[in-house]
Amino acid sequence: MPSASFHRALKLLLFLLPTLLFAKGGGEQPLPPLETGNFSLPVSQEPGPLVSFGENIVDKGEVQLFVMSDGFFGKNTYSTDIIPGLLWGVTENLSFFFNVPVSPGNKSDHSKSSGLEDVFAQFEYLYYNKVGTASTDQATLVANISFPSGSSSKTPPTGFGSTSFFIGGTYNHTGINWFFFTSPGGVLTTSNHKTKFGNQFLYQCGLGRNFPSPAGWIFAWMVEFDGTYAWKNKIHGMKDPNSGGNIIYVTPSLWISSKRLILQFGAGYPVVQHLFGNQPRQFISFDFNLGITL
Repeated sequence: MPSASFHRALKLLLFLLPTLLFAKGGGEQPLPPLETGNFSLPVSQEPGPLVSFGENIVDKGEVQLFVMSDGFFGKNTYSTDIIPGLLWGVTENLSFFFNVPVSPGNKSDHSKSSGLEDVFAQFEYLYYNKVGTASTDQATLVANISFPSGSSSKTPPTGFGSTSFFIGGTYNHTGINWFFFTSPGGVLTTSNHKTKFGNQFLYQCGLGRNFPSPAGWIFAWMVEFDGTYAWKNKIHGMKDPNSGGNIIYVTPSLWISSKRLILQFGAGYPVVQHLFGNQPRQFISFDFNLGITL
């Protein structure tokens, strides 16, 4: 049965959805934000989340290259990822993000694996955009599809072994100094030869603030809260009792950007770990992201 923390997260999602889906902007064309603080650089260079999904809206025709890397470490277990990605502004309100994750190495007890993971293509649509001289409010819809390029037969697995789908939404408020965001969503998996990894519900939020920066740069700190509730896996038609559960990471990080460069790095700690059955517990994560705007 889902845990109490999952039910609380689901109630939060249901509370947020009306705001995300039915918000409407003002009537007259507003003045753009003042070019100071978080708005001192173009939109693509403004502070955004490190480990949470979405908020990848850029100007039409703009292209950014990213290399994201992370590592999760626990007792006798670890998982690592390097994720090259290409972000393209299809229109002013629609972006396309293509990512090719690769794992340099994973470990679970005495088993090790590595290799290509599930490649995914993502679209994000900006449907609400309220702009003022001192703040902006935006809401987006995010959807992606992951292809079974990884392996579900490796131990630990490097993919679901079948196509999976993601859908979610984001809302963010950015002021001259402070910013915050929230982003609920879900991963829907499919089965292959009676094996199906559990669906996942993601509930995320974060806030941050810039601090004095040289001209042409934005330096900022942020703290993200990233929760994942996962249902149990089915292996050859049988439920795996040692899978699924609820985990929440708190990840403080630093943001540095210029007109062409984005650099983010941080570390996360799981403040909630309610895992089903006998599963290794996570201790810490390290996260890094490098972006170049062409």
